[in-house]
Amino acid sequence: MQQTINPAKQTVEACLKQRSYEIDFYQREYVWSKETVDTLLKDIFYTFELSYTEYKDEEICAEVLEKYNWYYLNIFITSNERGKVFVVDGQQRLTTLTLIATRLYHLTENENLKDVLKSCVYAKDMFKGNIFVLDNNKRKEVMNSLLKGEDYKGPFRNRTEETLVARYKDICRFIDDKSMDEKKLNTFTYYFLNRLILVELEIDKDDTSMIFEVINDRGEALKPFEILKGKMIGLLPKGDDTATKYSDKWNYAMSILSGNEDYFFSDLIKSKYIFKRNSKLEADINNAYHRYIFDHNEIADNLQFRKTDINHKQHIKDFIDNEISYYSKLYASIITNPNEFLVYCNKINYLSGQYQNILSACKINDAEEQQKICVIAKEFDRLWMLLNLNGIYDSNQFQEISYRLNEKLKNTAIEDYRSIFNSLLIETIKNNRNVTEVLSLLDYNVFLRKNYSNMNTRSLRYYLARIEQYICEHTNQQMQNSIEYIATRTGNVTGYHIEHILSHNETNHAFFESDEEFENQRNLLGGLLLLKGLDNISAGNEEYEDKLRTYSHGLQWGHSLAEDFYHANKDFQKFNNWLIDNYNVSFKSYTQFDKSALAERSRLLYTLTKIVWDVE
Repeated sequence: MQQTINPAKQTVEACLKQRSYEIDFYQREYVWSKETVDTLLKDIFYTFELSYTEYKDEEICAEVLEKYNWYYLNIFITSNERGKVFVVDGQQRLTTLTLIATRLYHLTENENLKDVLKSCVYAKDMFKGNIFVLDNNKRKEVMNSLLKGEDYKGPFRNRTEETLVARYKDICRFIDDKSMDEKKLNTFTYYFLNRLILVELEIDKDDTSMIFEVINDRGEALKPFEILKGKMIGLLPKGDDTATKYSDKWNYAMSILSGNEDYFFSDLIKSKYIFKRNSKLEADINNAYHRYIFDHNEIADNLQFRKTDINHKQHIKDFIDNEISYYSKLYASIITNPNEFLVYCNKINYLSGQYQNILSACKINDAEEQQKICVIAKEFDRLWMLLNLNGIYDSNQFQEISYRLNEKLKNTAIEDYRSIFNSLLIETIKNNRNVTEVLSLLDYNVFLRKNYSNMNTRSLRYYLARIEQYICEHTNQQMQNSIEYIATRTGNVTGYHIEHILSHNETNHAFFESDEEFENQRNLLGGLLLLKGLDNISAGNEEYEDKLRTYSHGLQWGHSLAEDFYHANKDFQKFNNWLIDNYNVSFKSYTQFDKSALAERSRLLYTLTKIVWDVE
């Protein structure tokens, strides 16, 4: 194959003076930070000072300047297309060099240097007149104000404009702080123009996206979604407005994802193509989806974005027009959606599979989108909790279930979602217990085996918070704090903590046959409640009747143990009567919390659990 890379060593003057570079559509904005620019300037001045100290007494000329140490500014890569030079890699550095040249232009009084510096900032075009060296169409307004020494009046149209102004101010401060006299300033300017060396690599336009990926992927300069943009948009024709159009569509879609771009692409690909757990495939998608979908595999075969695929350009355009345009909006909606069950899944229980399931269930421009979001989020939470209460939750197994849901929810009516989730729950129960029939999605004896010792503390706080919410909603009471607050706050003052009703004391031990039975029974879910802050510590190992005073100021579930809870509470009495009539259980106060009280309390909690998580 013919070599398509042509290297050329250049000074700053040679690479900027009267040159004109386009920034390709897939390139990111100018984003260099103050720290990065400061580091570059420190390195340049350090190398300059070493030589200036040695040769400052000599009159500066070409021969003397040759004695100065040269400084390597790295490689920048370009490609030529339709008579234009596109920067493939290195625009951050080149942009910073034009800003330095702009500052030096304002500082020097040497007219020859002024002319050279000015020509390094903008060039002459026989048709357009003055054009700025880099990305003239997008940067000319800001660069024009900087070159004139004026404050840019804005507003900023993009991040590049904002960064140009901010970094120029940083460069001004850095160089001004050097307090160079005229001789040193001019000598530094000569040094900047002629002893800073870059290597330009000119490549064939057909190799642009490949080389862009290799440089930025292996060098970790860009994020995967930015490299993916380069690979996809780079394959579209630049002869008309096609590349610009699809670059703008891409940029808008990414702008609404608020830093979740890579999660979006990973979840989108999984939702459409992964229906069973495969750790290697998961790793490939999570770590390098931007390469995987251009490789040789089933997903890439389906997407057909590769140059070797027939109609690959049309497939890319269709993907941006349809999948990216719609699903980016959907994803942005669900990651910020205040829906209570999405909050429970994501912020409290650290689950994310529901995002894939929603993407899978929704068709492009789905009219039932909002209903599907709500139903799937609720079903996902319900499935997760019932697996936990059945004592069979396993994160790897749950991941497998989530992938299976990707397939089962696709093109399925909303009214069928419950049966799909139930069938997977039943199948999991059968497999874990090695049984052929499941009579209940949550058997009472199984429920009794779930306790303080084998349930994650955060999950347990969430579970009790949901019970609390249900009680408050049906008794016209205001919750002390939100479910998220109760489940996630753990501080000694503001956090909620698990309280054992049965403390370690002689009175409570006497209710049971052995210490082992006492420990097992006190850990039952029915023997637990939540207390806020130091109330938990203050309750300690007190006698039960003393604890009731603390419980009376706490959450409804705990307060219901005390007699004063039932005074003049008509809404609660109505709710309690409904429980008696429909489930043969009820709330009641206890002056003594013994084995019988614990059994009643456990049965009540079991009933409330079945109601809250809708267990038939």
